[in-house]
Amino acid sequence: MKNQVIILNAKIYTVDSDNSVKEALVIDGNKIAYVGTNEGAQEFIDRSLALGESIEFVDLMSALDSDEVKGSLKVIDLQGHAVLPGLIDSHIHPPGTALTDLYEVSLYGLDSVEQCKDAIRAFIERNKGIDTVYGRGWSLGIFKGDEVSKGPRKEHLDDVSRDIPIILRAYDGHTLWLNSKAFEKFGIDENTPCPAGGKIEIDDDTKEVWGTLKESATHLVKEGEYTDYQYQKAFELFQQKMHKFGVTSILSLSGFKWGIQPQVYKKLIDENKLKMRISAGFSISPGEDPIEQIDRIKAIRDNFDSDYFKTTTVKLLADGVVEGTTASLIEPYELEAGKGNDYCGEFLWDRDKLPIAIEKANREGFSIHVHSVGDNATKTMLDAIEEVEDSNHRNALTHLQLVRAEDIDRFKKLNVIASVQPYWHMKGPNWWDVVDYKLVGKRAEVEYPLNSFVKAGVKIASSSDHSVTPIPNPFFAMQAGVTRNLYNAGYFGARDVKDMDEPQWLLNKDERVSVEEIVRSFTINGAYLIFRDDEIGSIEVGKCADFIVLDRDIFEINPVDIGNTQVLMTFFDGKVVYKKEHTDNF
Repeated sequence: MKNQVIILNAKIYTVDSDNSVKEALVIDGNKIAYVGTNEGAQEFIDRSLALGESIEFVDLMSALDSDEVKGSLKVIDLQGHAVLPGLIDSHIHPPGTALTDLYEVSLYGLDSVEQCKDAIRAFIERNKGIDTVYGRGWSLGIFKGDEVSKGPRKEHLDDVSRDIPIILRAYDGHTLWLNSKAFEKFGIDENTPCPAGGKIEIDDDTKEVWGTLKESATHLVKEGEYTDYQYQKAFELFQQKMHKFGVTSILSLSGFKWGIQPQVYKKLIDENKLKMRISAGFSISPGEDPIEQIDRIKAIRDNFDSDYFKTTTVKLLADGVVEGTTASLIEPYELEAGKGNDYCGEFLWDRDKLPIAIEKANREGFSIHVHSVGDNATKTMLDAIEEVEDSNHRNALTHLQLVRAEDIDRFKKLNVIASVQPYWHMKGPNWWDVVDYKLVGKRAEVEYPLNSFVKAGVKIASSSDHSVTPIPNPFFAMQAGVTRNLYNAGYFGARDVKDMDEPQWLLNKDERVSVEEIVRSFTINGAYLIFRDDEIGSIEVGKCADFIVLDRDIFEINPVDIGNTQVLMTFFDGKVVYKKEHTDNF
């Protein structure tokens, strides 16, 4: 007999088609063998007793303190604790902030230019002799005036060093901030030709480079390079963090030359260090032949796919981001954006190439996963999908900051998934009023639709887009999706919200969804998006034994407390990969 684990006296939210709630669970090896009542699970215990097999009976705290299963059967009394399927982050960029934490200067969470400069100085001091400084995580929300639309000036970084090139990527990944030495190193000045779809910001007065490169212009800079070993170490750190948050499966998005490459995942599998299911997606560029690029992704699938690693997705960028004034809008940006009366951003793809790319990807068995922030980008992508026959391939548009009401119904008609990041579905402190509202005006009051998709019958799948979201804790997103209000107030330097109707950070409460819907978006809907809904996403017989035990029942508590939820145990493939220690600090 395989090693078995039996869970008793739990509140198991199965997320099956009936959203049924059960009290017992039996794991046989890495599969779920039974879900139901305590009495039904008792039959498995009686069978083992009759066979004279070793059984260990423990309560929850003993299970948390014990490192080994002493018998062939372990029975855990959860004493009423809630259980959910393992959570799925269906849009993430591993190793996320772990790479920055290990090898770069981290600017995440810093709320002033001076704090950023101090962090860079400290990094240079710790790394004496360094010839180039790379970092990530600065937020546009800490700047004012023209720096909101153009991004930060190079002079801030020149104050830190005029001798060492400094290259810092914004938290959203779409803008680079450089000092003068970095511009010099890479031969970039006001006369440098800008790649299509990019922007080299120029000072209107001096006519010299301002300090930032946006979108494809960032490709003019050679960014930090890391070995496969360094990526593996960073992924192991990332994986530990995700297990703490109850995440057991992800859609890992990268490029052919950036992010974790498939050989790193293979190495992790070979060394038995990969403890989550990876569905992989690779970005294709509008400047290259889409057929050739998708054939390269097909070759990755042919050479690397296994049980834990599956190549499922082709990613496209339709536009940029509102904060970079590069999102593609139907109506112009506000005049305060400093771009003129009729500037609407830019759609990045040649419209004639889109159906070719979509048809090729779907025909080869891949979904397309499209970065689409502005309402024009979303409309244009839906138009292209509609042109392709038989496009029902779990295609998804992601981010969806501004969406026309009439296009929401088209998602349902075209079987397109709304891939959302509820972490952003509030009026973010030091952000919403100084960035979103300034750049798009009253449209910001109805940005990030959520319940509108649910009401239209559109499948929503939630994710973090980490490292864009620095702390990818799904319970933060669940709270934001249910309340459309502030979570993790201390991180934002604000006071806690006690009532979800408090107005200061509340963003369009009509877009709130139920706890049930937000949980489904992180479980079975995410599993559907990554082509694994027959394996994971719900707690049902025959599926993989990926599930988590919580310290509270998020269906029963005040919604403003959902973000305080902590994971007590994370099971992956029937084995405990995380147990909360009494000193854990989330």
